[in-house]
Amino acid sequence: MKVFIYTLGCKVNEVDSELYAQEIRMLGAETTITLTEADAVIVNSCSVTNRAQAQSLQFVRRALRERPGAPVYLTGCGAALLNLTRTQAPAGVAVVAMRDRAEVARFVVGSGDTAQTVARWVDGRIRRAGPRNRVDVRVQEGCDNMCTYCVVPFVRGSRLESKPVDMAVDEVMGLATAGVKEVVLTGTEIGKYGQTPLALEKHAREEVQDRLPVLLESMLRALEAAGLPTRVRISSLNPDAITEALVSQFANHGALCPQLHLPLQSGSDAVLRRMRRPYASKDLLGSVQRLRAVDPSFALTTDVIVGFPGETEQDLQDTLDVVRLAAFAKVHVFPYSPRPFTPAAREKSQVPAGVAKERLHRVLEVAEQTGMAFARRFIGRDVTIVSEKSSPGEVEGYSEHYLWTEGRTHGNEMLERDSFVVVRVEGCHFDGDRVVLSGGVAA
Repeated sequence: MKVFIYTLGCKVNEVDSELYAQEIRMLGAETTITLTEADAVIVNSCSVTNRAQAQSLQFVRRALRERPGAPVYLTGCGAALLNLTRTQAPAGVAVVAMRDRAEVARFVVGSGDTAQTVARWVDGRIRRAGPRNRVDVRVQEGCDNMCTYCVVPFVRGSRLESKPVDMAVDEVMGLATAGVKEVVLTGTEIGKYGQTPLALEKHAREEVQDRLPVLLESMLRALEAAGLPTRVRISSLNPDAITEALVSQFANHGALCPQLHLPLQSGSDAVLRRMRRPYASKDLLGSVQRLRAVDPSFALTTDVIVGFPGETEQDLQDTLDVVRLAAFAKVHVFPYSPRPFTPAAREKSQVPAGVAKERLHRVLEVAEQTGMAFARRFIGRDVTIVSEKSSPGEVEGYSEHYLWTEGRTHGNEMLERDSFVVVRVEGCHFDGDRVVLSGGVAA
């Protein structure tokens, strides 16, 4: 039996899909990267925007059309939203609720063990690299921020839960021992690692915030003690999570990649308040300053929503100003998308789609400028990539600063995939939505 898994959305979904694939193999079936040879299909869906939800259902229909007779399972946030809105999935599709997602592999393979108690997500452990040589390790679930535009707390849950330090360290050490060169710590709101409602009542906020640095210290010390070269990357943090204790981890550990995704959403404090975001623009810029005090080339990527209800031209200008000041390496820009159950969707001052589209292009134009300016800092410098693509004469991969890098090898040599390669940067260019470094492999 061959199973095709299609994943949309965030890194947490990617972790779930890798766990599905791992369990499918343990149950005696195979995974395939070719839809046309699949005996069953899993669509791990996303609902963060209308477009993501539509794309999820679009692929479901494609699977039904191209593999008639093959069972199709819809899981993830898109499936949860269908259940919450009491919307029917396309005929012939099995919708798997979020609470049952750990059972997906058994449903698909038809194992008779479906009645047994399902392990909690914290017990899930990825044991080897998948198609990529970077492995996402989930250490946290749940988000209770309740931003006025976001459906995630409704579909994925607002209860905060974290993987214990010893379990997270053990998972990363297992991957490092297996030869994985880079792990990415991820979660629904990883900045709240270690937090629970009870913890927030019993301890000072500063003490609770510093639990992520405790995890990092344990993890990085363990890797160093074992002599394992695996580097660690943190996926995404809000500005309020950039504490002095966290910044010190970047200063003290070379294996911790100098890069973060720092969501902005808007540079206008008025819009941020209406979004109910837990920071102001000055907080984000202060976080940028603290991180770049450790490394002037600390790489920061971000998200921006344009066309949020009530957004004015001045609000957009404020956003453009912050994007320039923060010198982001990359900006993901999205037009505001009304989501079910959210307060923002009920606002009367909706921005016309045409205006939002025009603003999106203006942010992208500035983002390309800041991305190129940031990339030029590396010209004449060495960066270290983990090779993801290799062919005679060329090797490609992400640098420690998360910039895609193309390296020219000596004498048309073909280097081994999944290895550390030092590239001397000679130039940079924009390719699609990202900046790319280029140069020669160091001797």
